[in-house]
Amino acid sequence: MSRMVLMLAGVVVLVMALLASFNIATVVEPVWHVVLKWIGGAIMVLVAYMDKGKKA
Repeated sequence: MSRMVLMLAGVVVLVMALLASFNIATVVEPVWHVVLKWIGGAIMVLVAYMDKGKKA
């Protein structure tokens, strides 16, 4: 369950970073914030993808 939530959150952050990367006149966001979104989203997706979970 937590793996799915982490993957979903990572995808949402990556979509937010993608939308923030476009230079839309009404949206002003610092470059450092967009970069952190790309890095954070990628890490979240990678961790969720590589997580094997508990093995009984």
